[in-house]
Amino acid sequence: MRFLVSLCLCWFLAAAPAASAQQRIVAIVNDQVISALDFDARLRLMMSTSGLPDTPEIRQRVAAQVLRSLVDERLQAQEAGRLGVAVTDPEVAAAILRIEQSNRMAAGQLVVALRQAGVTISSLEDQVRAAIGWQKLVQRRLRPQVEVAEEEIDETLERLKSRRGAPEFLLSEIFLPLDTPDQDDEVRLTATSLIQQMQRGTPFPAIAQQFSRGASAASGGDIGWVQDGQLDTDLENAIKSLRPGEVTPPLRVAGGYYIFGLRARRVVGGAEPDDAAVTLTQIVFPARNPSEIASAEQAARTLRETARSCVDLAAAAQDLRLAPPTAPQRLRIGDVNPAIRDRVRALKVGEPSDPIRAGAQIVVLMTCTREESPSATLPPREVIEDGLLRQRLDLLARRYLRDLRRQAHIDIRS
Repeated sequence: MRFLVSLCLCWFLAAAPAASAQQRIVAIVNDQVISALDFDARLRLMMSTSGLPDTPEIRQRVAAQVLRSLVDERLQAQEAGRLGVAVTDPEVAAAILRIEQSNRMAAGQLVVALRQAGVTISSLEDQVRAAIGWQKLVQRRLRPQVEVAEEEIDETLERLKSRRGAPEFLLSEIFLPLDTPDQDDEVRLTATSLIQQMQRGTPFPAIAQQFSRGASAASGGDIGWVQDGQLDTDLENAIKSLRPGEVTPPLRVAGGYYIFGLRARRVVGGAEPDDAAVTLTQIVFPARNPSEIASAEQAARTLRETARSCVDLAAAAQDLRLAPPTAPQRLRIGDVNPAIRDRVRALKVGEPSDPIRAGAQIVVLMTCTREESPSATLPPREVIEDGLLRQRLDLLARRYLRDLRRQAHIDIRS
């Protein structure tokens, strides 16, 4: 994890004394002040933990997102306080420990690293406390409103069964919201900067935890397996073009921008072709000159017409006065030499391959046995129920926070 120096809003970088600048009011959320000191501390934290480069351009691009996160946290904390939702110091400490563990850090290492980077620990604790309080509030106030009927789980299972063989994607997401249309360019540029940083090696989860405003942010943006047809067509088309490890460009939707990261792909309830196990054997023809090459290729073509089993292949080798076929070797198709993997994948049991040139030899392969991988099992009912609950809670939580923004007095100072 890299740690960078202090940043601040472009309109905050005036040639004023440092002390007075730190006391400046950046925003007022209802009756609570967000000072320039609060903003600077959070900006240090977000830049440090996400690994974004310390440049004036990046500072300006992320400033609005940093301020928005502070405003949202104030609203969430105020609502939690109004409804009597408390967060204890041990809960905050336990959450920070989980962050360290997820980043393979020793206990206390994150706190030490942030201090060395000039980040106040209270900024991290405030962020964590607000997240825990909001999660508790959502569970207490919104969770009772969400029900998943047994019939819905049945319908989901039937849909999964009917879509066996269709693609599905293991995704992570970052969601950057828009409050007003005039923020479009600003948010899109921020999204572009985040993508560029991930392409330079910053982990997707680190960016998501600090910048995403979706419910999945706490888990590094992880939204699990998503089936073909579950997302809007434009989003799916962008995702389908990715290879595992790649991210989409900023994708505009109603209310903001998404960035998706593809971690893996598979087919719904289908067997993975490369997990099939085969036993392979081969015979080798010398091919040191044109005459031997022609003879070997002719013999290989004859084998394609006459050999129907590995026993036949052994008999043919004896008739052709060749070395006996190699002892059958059991391999997973995914572990076969990539140069011949496609040929092996396509071979039927007892079918000789086309002749394969290998230096001064020509090789004919044969699959003696083949064991297809078992079909992937459908997810358990409780996994389906949990997924449906999370989707609905996420939607309700976004609406809840949107309503809090609309009802609040928010004064952004410039």
